[in-house]
Amino acid sequence: MLRVLTVAALLSSTAFAQEAPHAADAAPPSARASGCHPPATSDSHWDGLGVLKGGKGYADTPMGQVHYRLMGPKTGPVLLLIHQTPWSLIEWADIQPCLAERGVRTLAVDTPGYGMSDAPDGKPTIQQYADNIIPVLDRLGIRRVAVAGHHTGASIAAALAARHPERVTGVILHGAPNYNDAERAQRLALPEPDMTLKPDGSHLSNYYAKLWKGQGAYPRNLATINWSTLNLFLAGASDVAHAAVYHNDMAGDLQRIAVPLLVLSDGADALNKIDERTGAMKPNFRYQKFSDGSAHMLLVEPARWSDIAAGFVKGLPKK
Repeated sequence: MLRVLTVAALLSSTAFAQEAPHAADAAPPSARASGCHPPATSDSHWDGLGVLKGGKGYADTPMGQVHYRLMGPKTGPVLLLIHQTPWSLIEWADIQPCLAERGVRTLAVDTPGYGMSDAPDGKPTIQQYADNIIPVLDRLGIRRVAVAGHHTGASIAAALAARHPERVTGVILHGAPNYNDAERAQRLALPEPDMTLKPDGSHLSNYYAKLWKGQGAYPRNLATINWSTLNLFLAGASDVAHAAVYHNDMAGDLQRIAVPLLVLSDGADALNKIDERTGAMKPNFRYQKFSDGSAHMLLVEPARWSDIAAGFVKGLPKK
């Protein structure tokens, strides 16, 4: 049975590999793919792309082909899911079947340049990423959606709701990069990641080790950190969405949103204080702390996240 730690163990030092906790064996991949059977926080089982069983397709857009996964009942509300950077729609692999069992249809998309979507030309803005979602909805015959975004996905979700209010019924922002001028300047000054491929594989192991230190010692985070590492290097030169976030004036988009908006946050996430500030911006905004953990906690606890998201979507005003 392949374990997630394999990437780090082969490429990192033995000392680092020994820091990872032992994890219980997981349910077989086929059991997870058939419904809402998310792994436990003590489970580091690695299914790879096998978790994306069913619902996948492509839509032609101005930025090229966009890869999507559509799941759940064919009637009722639709929740659009937009991932963090440098991830892909794999972020929602355990959440989508859980929301389907809660009566919510979900559409997860790979942001252009990530996952299996085409790489965009140049460096798109957050507004361009948001506009590019409309052809996907049109291709699938979806008129209106609620939208949920995580980190970079939250910026895109806010821009979509601001620029296309006739298409959006409600918004969930999990980790909102609603930077003020000083915060934006601080992030723009950060060095770009070194994407040089190293003969000893340390380009993977160094990034993995950095994330392991910051995301918390849940055995399940062996899987989440592995995915983040793989997604970053699969994106390669098209990993440009972080720069779009840092240049983006999210506050301007938020001021234009009139539908209900829920801000979810994690106590150890660097965006937590900004999330608290964002949730208090307007009467139609609400703040809820999801966990005391890191930014990966929605992946560690997908069923609980799905409970919150389903409750929000089903509580939206009917129009």
